[in-house]
Amino acid sequence: MGGTIDISRLSQLTGVNVSTLRSWESRHGLLRPARSSGGYRLYAPEDVERLLVIKDLLARGSRLPELKNLSLDELKALHAAAPADDPFSRDAIIHLERAVDERDVDRFAILLRMSFASLPAAVAVDVFSHALRHVGRRWEEGVIGVGLEHRLSARAREVVQSATQALAPAAHRPALAFATLSGEQHELGLLAGAYTAAALGHAVIYYGAGMPPSDLARNVGESSAAALILSIVHADGPGAIERQIAEVVAHLSVATPVWIGAHARTLAGVTLPERVVVMSGYADLRRRLTLAFGA
Repeated sequence: MGGTIDISRLSQLTGVNVSTLRSWESRHGLLRPARSSGGYRLYAPEDVERLLVIKDLLARGSRLPELKNLSLDELKALHAAAPADDPFSRDAIIHLERAVDERDVDRFAILLRMSFASLPAAVAVDVFSHALRHVGRRWEEGVIGVGLEHRLSARAREVVQSATQALAPAAHRPALAFATLSGEQHELGLLAGAYTAAALGHAVIYYGAGMPPSDLARNVGESSAAALILSIVHADGPGAIERQIAEVVAHLSVATPVWIGAHARTLAGVTLPERVVVMSGYADLRRRLTLAFGA
């Protein structure tokens, strides 16, 4: 891929200073820029994404020599498998899991609220995701019943919605629309994505769950949102997903990107329009927002 980004701009986009970028290139081989006719380094958009992933991995305890020969896909897979190495988040997760196991809904909500109030946004979302996975596991194991699972999920929804709304006055970046499509009622992951965007300074237009595709596209167009973010957790099959997404794209301005948060297995066998991007998680959302709208 040809390079179009000079080293100063790369530093601005990634938060890695120029001298460090040169060191990572010369000593560790993490980057292989092209050169202009005048001999200047030129980087590709993929290099920005690569560096943002590497920064996260280094913050989680990885070492540069372990990363230098990995492709971007391999780095993303490593990032997805690596837990955040943060003593505060580990402590919060332990206490949240205990609250679930002890069926203490109020303590669960208080601990979640404290996490969003006191931890960095990315760490808070990590804690939130771990807590919800634990709720799901305990329900699948029969440790908690469906009633308690619904109560815990409802309180989690209240907490993350409140945390997102609290960030609204500080919004200074383009508005982003968040929704799920018809038949999809699981919105906790979508809410965490909206909080992630709000923490980066974006205004959030939240449509919630179960939006009919054509109505959603029309509303997004009227709102002038800079992007549409969809969440897909469960679906009635590849055909249903394809039809709904095709309908959204058909009624949406070509200038509005569509990003989907979904597990690969959910989209198995699904053919998506070329303009639709699938994200691998919240870190991927943060990277794409940085690439599209600046740091």
